[in-house]
Amino acid sequence: MGVASAVGAALLCTASPASAQMVDAVTEPSGSFIYQAGSIYYESYGDHFGVCDNDSDGAGVLGCWKAGSDGTVHTIYDGKGVGECAYEDHNVPETSYVYIKVCLRDDGVVLTATCSGREKQYAGSPL
Repeated sequence: MGVASAVGAALLCTASPASAQMVDAVTEPSGSFIYQAGSIYYESYGDHFGVCDNDSDGAGVLGCWKAGSDGTVHTIYDGKGVGECAYEDHNVPETSYVYIKVCLRDDGVVLTATCSGREKQYAGSPL
């Protein structure tokens, strides 16, 4: 009985792709721009980021992320059009939180009224 309990506990604490954590953020409506016109996501297993254009409004999508509250801000831009995404993988420290935010960018101007709130996800595997 003790061996089975130890094996079960070990399986619960082992990280696997199935235990990946994801967080996403979507743009806010403003003027002619709709809710969720752009989005960003972060997946902890593999440190995957994706920024997607979800509406044919002519604007691109600018995603921002950083590791840790004092980390360097990185950007990912998707200007390929509706239904397209820009993907990047980055090595994020397992002991940090990742913060993400997304905005629409039209003719080079970031439309701050469309920016999402800042979302966060722990980069390490959950226990």
